[in-house]
Amino acid sequence: MILRTVALGLGLLALSACAPGQTLLNRGISIVFNESSMVPASGGQFPPRFAALVADQSVPAMILTVESRAQAGRLLLESRINGVETWLSSDLSAVMLEKGMMQGTRGLGSELFAAELSEPMRLILSGQTGYSDRLHSNLTGNDEIKTTTFRCLVEAKGSSVIPLEIGNVPTRIMTEDCKSLDQSFQNTYWVSKNSGAIVQARQWAGDDVGYIKTQSASREPRKPTPSTKVVLAEE
Repeated sequence: MILRTVALGLGLLALSACAPGQTLLNRGISIVFNESSMVPASGGQFPPRFAALVADQSVPAMILTVESRAQAGRLLLESRINGVETWLSSDLSAVMLEKGMMQGTRGLGSELFAAELSEPMRLILSGQTGYSDRLHSNLTGNDEIKTTTFRCLVEAKGSSVIPLEIGNVPTRIMTEDCKSLDQSFQNTYWVSKNSGAIVQARQWAGDDVGYIKTQSASREPRKPTPSTKVVLAEE
């Protein structure tokens, strides 16, 4: 799977280089439709690759937050190849997801170039508790790929009705605690009880970037309806 994902990412890698401090969100991914904050790139136009997505109203949107920068914006779905989705920002930075789980990043710095997620994905989507392994291949500052193996414990942590732009969604909460020899993190996933899909997630993208939160969103921004039913006691 890593080779498959690496091949998918090669076309985006050349577009991902950026000067220090020019990260995904502080370079302007605030893509909010029908609001004044939707500002095209300098020159008054989006890059053609992104402008085509803006023009196609059928293209899904996703809200992405990089917690360490306290900033959020919208990404648009550019492609789906062999089950891996590429979500694109207005500056051509991107996040790759497979069934809602992070496969890679481009344009954030210290890139997560690819990930092998088949074992934890099976547990998370089925609501099972158990141990699994995941592999991360990161692009280092020397333009080399470093692969790290993490041992992870996946657990069910109850349920919650979460308010999203697409509506109030009843979900099953799954956590994934992972450790390697020198790194550790905890991912959290909200899996829809209706569709079985991950509709919200908080996932670690590396030491430099930290945690990224993704949420299913409507094409046009709207306030989520407050949820009235929350159950967190199911173990």
